[in-house]
Amino acid sequence: MIQLETIFLVILIALNFQVSYSQEIKELPFQALDPEFIELKKTLKEINATDDQKSIELSLEALDEFKDINIRFDLMVWELSVHYANLKQYNQCFEILKKGQQEGMFYYIRNGDRPFPAYIPELKKLDGYEAFLEKNQELLEEASKTSKTEFMVQLPDNYAETNKYPLMLIMHGGIGSIPDIQNSYTSEKLKSEFIVAYFQGSIVRANGLRSFEMEEWQPIIKQGFEEIVSKYSVDTTRIILGGPSAGGYRSLVLGLNHTIPASGLLLSFPVYPIESDSTVFIQSAERGLKVALLCGENDWAIQQQKKLGYKLDKYGITNRFVVFPEQGHGFPENWPYYLDTSVDFILSNDE
Repeated sequence: MIQLETIFLVILIALNFQVSYSQEIKELPFQALDPEFIELKKTLKEINATDDQKSIELSLEALDEFKDINIRFDLMVWELSVHYANLKQYNQCFEILKKGQQEGMFYYIRNGDRPFPAYIPELKKLDGYEAFLEKNQELLEEASKTSKTEFMVQLPDNYAETNKYPLMLIMHGGIGSIPDIQNSYTSEKLKSEFIVAYFQGSIVRANGLRSFEMEEWQPIIKQGFEEIVSKYSVDTTRIILGGPSAGGYRSLVLGLNHTIPASGLLLSFPVYPIESDSTVFIQSAERGLKVALLCGENDWAIQQQKKLGYKLDKYGITNRFVVFPEQGHGFPENWPYYLDTSVDFILSNDE
């Protein structure tokens, strides 16, 4: 009888453990990016470096058109506030941020020796800044009360449950969001041939911007992965983990440790701040793990990335290491091409 009670207790603890993690992750309904906004961002990218005033004019026109809060946040924070600051029009910069706050937006603000955004020291000089900062903190804390790790699944064109599809699981970098990685990982190959799962962390940093937990993030991502496999028609022999920067690091950890049974890792300018035991590299090579490592010549993390590339070779992990000339910590020009060719490399049968 005592033995039966012990077994029952172990099962109960295991079930509670699984439930506790499942409560920490949530699937969001799929929402495609607005194609008109994508085109606008392409236009803004072309003129941002040379014409702040033109960027302001286009962004203000767009504010009258777009009602989605994530799009409005992008326009106010990453476009208008930046270009007003570039022109030293700090009052207008502050006004646009206050307008966003009135709409319920809150921002990632860092003080100290490395302020973010860079114009924060100028805003501190303006009347009303302290009240603005206090309200920002209130909105942040309120949003944090119910936040969870979240994922969203994009099914391929003409999806059929009778077919099996490769899965691409993508995590954002240090601070990011699902729309960010949707925009960065736009590919006709992924759209037509893959189930794509976008993950964002539970820690709220700003309106729509998240980061992952420093501890205990692996079981939560694994839980999300298992939910996807149980719900959708995934070919579990063709799973790719990927992401930029810290998203690349998390992909590496999940793949090397076999927390998720990945066949390949697509690492975009990853950070690699740890010393992994050689055993995980050797075992990964034996499982046939393949790695595409895409980095910038001028990336601040390039020495870490070179060290990682050396270890991949040393322990026999098939890899493709591309270094883009004059590129920093970011995606290269013609990134969709390198995304598709990296996917082809990982899923090919060639060694």
